[in-house]
Amino acid sequence: MKKQFYRRNLPHLQPIGGTFFVTYNLDGSIPKAVSDRWKEEYAQEKARIIQTSKNINEDLDKLGRRDFGKRDKFYDAYQGGNHYLKEDAFAKIVAESLHFWDNKKIELYAYCIMSNHVHIVVRLYDETEIDSPFYLEDYMHSIKRHSGFECNKLLGKHSPFWQDESYDRLVRDRDELHRILNYVLNNPVKAGLCNTKKDWKWSYIKEIYNDIM
Repeated sequence: MKKQFYRRNLPHLQPIGGTFFVTYNLDGSIPKAVSDRWKEEYAQEKARIIQTSKNINEDLDKLGRRDFGKRDKFYDAYQGGNHYLKEDAFAKIVAESLHFWDNKKIELYAYCIMSNHVHIVVRLYDETEIDSPFYLEDYMHSIKRHSGFECNKLLGKHSPFWQDESYDRLVRDRDELHRILNYVLNNPVKAGLCNTKKDWKWSYIKEIYNDIM
C-alpha cells in the first residue's frame, strides 16, 4: 500500500495533489565513501536538533536544504563517476520519460537535465482529477525504471543506472515555487555551462511560467 509519508534514508512527505521539487542522480555520481559520510553527518545533526532545538521543524527544514545544497554543488563540480546525460541520446530518453505522464496524472512545471543529475518540478493530480491515487513514489519509479532500461540498452549494460534515493521537497507556496523554478533553470548557468537559462538545450518550463526564463 502506498503512503503519503515514507522513510528511507531521509523522510519524504508526499501528499496527493502536492507540488514537488525533486532531484535524482546517476548511480555512482557521488562516491560511496562521500555519500556514507554525509548520511552519517546528517543523522548526527538531525539527532542533535531533535534533542536540543526549540524549533525542531524549522531547523530540520534548514538541515534538509543545507544537505541538498551540498549535494547539488558536488554534482556540478565532480568530474568522476558517470556523466551519460551530457549526450543527447541519453538526455532525450530522460526528457521523454518526464513528459510521459504530463496532463495524464501529473502537471510537469519544469526540469533541467544535467550531465549526472536531473531537477524536476511537478504537481501530482489530486483525487478530483484522476480515478485512482498517483503518488510521487509512483511517478519516480516509472520514470527511473523506463529511462534506466532504455539508457542501459544504449550502453549494453544491465547495471543500476540511477541511484535509488531521490531528494524531494514539498513546495509550500507560490513564492517558493517561483524561487525553485528559477533555481532549476539557472543550474547550468551557475555551473558555467551556458550564459543564459534559455541557452541550455535540456531545460523545460511550462508555458505559464515563461517569464522566469
